[in-house]
Amino acid sequence: MRLFSALSEKPKARALAWVVCIVGLTLCLVCGQQAAWLAQRGGYQTTGYTTVVENEVNQVLQDYTQAIAQEYTLARENDGSVEAVRYLIDDDNFGFQIVRDRGAVLLSQNTIDEEAYALTCTVHTSFTPTETTTFQETYATESEREQALETLYHQYEDVEYNYGSVGTEEETGRYTLFATCFSRGDPVPVTVTGYATTDLRSSPSELFCAFQFSSSMLTSRYDFLIAAVAGGVLGALALALLVYGAGRRRNQDGTLSLPWLDRKVPTDLLGIGMAVVAILWLLLGGLDVSSEAEYSLSILPAGPLIGTGVAVALLAIGCVSLARRYRAGVLGDNLSLRRLRERIPRPRELWHRLLDFLLRFWAAGLCFLGLCLLEFLCAFDAVAYSGGGILIWFLLKVLQGALVVYVILAMKELRAGGDQLAAGNLDYKVPTDRLYGEFRRHGENLNNLRQGIQHAVEEQMKSERMKTELITNVSHDIKTPLTSIVSYVDLLKKEPMPNDQAREYLNVLDRQAARLKKLTEDLVEASKASTGNLTVHFQPTDVNVLLSQSSGEYQERLAARDLSLVLTPAEEAPWISADGQLLWRVFENLLSNAQKYAMPGTRVYLSCQATEAEVAVTFRNISATPLNISAEELMDRFVRGDAARSTEGSGLGLSIARDLTQLQHGRFDLTIDGDLFKVVLTFPRCPQPPEDAGK
Repeated sequence: MRLFSALSEKPKARALAWVVCIVGLTLCLVCGQQAAWLAQRGGYQTTGYTTVVENEVNQVLQDYTQAIAQEYTLARENDGSVEAVRYLIDDDNFGFQIVRDRGAVLLSQNTIDEEAYALTCTVHTSFTPTETTTFQETYATESEREQALETLYHQYEDVEYNYGSVGTEEETGRYTLFATCFSRGDPVPVTVTGYATTDLRSSPSELFCAFQFSSSMLTSRYDFLIAAVAGGVLGALALALLVYGAGRRRNQDGTLSLPWLDRKVPTDLLGIGMAVVAILWLLLGGLDVSSEAEYSLSILPAGPLIGTGVAVALLAIGCVSLARRYRAGVLGDNLSLRRLRERIPRPRELWHRLLDFLLRFWAAGLCFLGLCLLEFLCAFDAVAYSGGGILIWFLLKVLQGALVVYVILAMKELRAGGDQLAAGNLDYKVPTDRLYGEFRRHGENLNNLRQGIQHAVEEQMKSERMKTELITNVSHDIKTPLTSIVSYVDLLKKEPMPNDQAREYLNVLDRQAARLKKLTEDLVEASKASTGNLTVHFQPTDVNVLLSQSSGEYQERLAARDLSLVLTPAEEAPWISADGQLLWRVFENLLSNAQKYAMPGTRVYLSCQATEAEVAVTFRNISATPLNISAEELMDRFVRGDAARSTEGSGLGLSIARDLTQLQHGRFDLTIDGDLFKVVLTFPRCPQPPEDAGK
């Protein structure tokens, strides 16, 4: 969690997390689908290569053969021409042969050579031939003719008939019946065998596409697994980092600034939009990337990649927005119906808002309307008269382009000024000689703001200097009479006392005078350390040696308070560039703090760890009293962890240690976790000096 918290505070880390999240999850979905496609077809088995390729080619071959069988059967049953079957499949890699049950070849395409064909597919079918019989007979009566026609209907499946001339039949008394009778013969079984060539040529062919695609997929089958797993893990971690860091960066006043998406888009509409994106992605083939891949011969087609990437990006943005709203406490308040009810103004308020909008932006509105009118006139002239309207329109576009470039450059100047102010560079001045109108006014306001901030900072610094000088001067003034008091107390201690009570009073006076002297020295040292008026003599220093000396000096003092000192030095000599006396004072203040405030019967831990770039020294102990204040407050001057202030400390030790650490280019980090008091001193590591450096 600490790593997530540290990374979420860095803009570059967040930008990289967005890229990793979108790319990783997209690869996970697309490559995972490709791996699943291969797994369903046995691509990860021992004989997976041969199995997948033959299955894919055989599937196309079976479709070809089935189409040939259906078309041939339909042609023979309808007495059509079977020659059209030869041209049904336009594929040079395909051949077929239609054989009757007795072995007679009925139809074939391409010369059949068993060695030239790798796969075959057989489809058994049959067709029923149609037999035709012509019938003509004359009857004495019309009823006999109708009875004969009915008999034909019973004998044959279909009958087409006509009669003779009606007038002639009545005159001659002879009724004629002309009929063509159709009947189905016995089914004729045939076998349709389709062939795929061994050497598939890259002509327009579905067989070649199936072979090429399956071969490419099998070549990259393990790459798909690695990409899916790695992309899923990295994408999930990046999304977790983004969700964890969403809404944790707050302003100085503790409020959270929500971006446009969180403020303008209601929560329920955002959820509906995320669901719509997911459904559209599924309906448009989000989980079926193989079909388009087979058609385009690409194992990672651009269409599904782009579509999946866009869907992942939109869903990730929605998840981060929901997390940010949850931490801001507006997840349930930011609903569309509630916002609609709150934002519907009364008629008078609506009128006032409209007037206010028109008064604010009337100049920009007039310019926009004028530009639209000029463009309309240019377009009308170009259409109606084909005159110079096109030239005027071109000049307008050039003018617009120049205006857009000027606005962009002016905004860059103003943004640079704002960035410098935000970074604390109060000496930067926005150049306003090339700015005009509102841009110049805004630049002058930034410069005035810079001057106001600089004046306030100077006044604050002046006040701090005066405060520090006052503390220093008062401390020096106190030191003179205090030295006299300490000296005379020492003289009185050598003289005989009238009784034990007087001796006890003298001891109290001695202890309080020593405490006052220590407090005065701490005040002077804190003043010098905070203002940087101390001279720092940098030299190579072995932290292990200094820690051992400090722990040796405080070993007995800590033992007197029933505290055990545990020292863990670094494995190798951790050299840093520091002032040995000032660093000793830092260690002394921290050990003294542990002696005063650590819980008796516990341990005080000192450890040193060194990396290639830094050396970290850690002090840890358990506080005897509850640490009822934060680490920042504990670092302030004259502040101690115990609210009763019953110990002899001055409250300046940690402040002095921090200032002295910073003077030596180090970092002072204080952490409070319950009753655990932990300080980490971090210094840049320097190379080990030669052996004769100290001689």
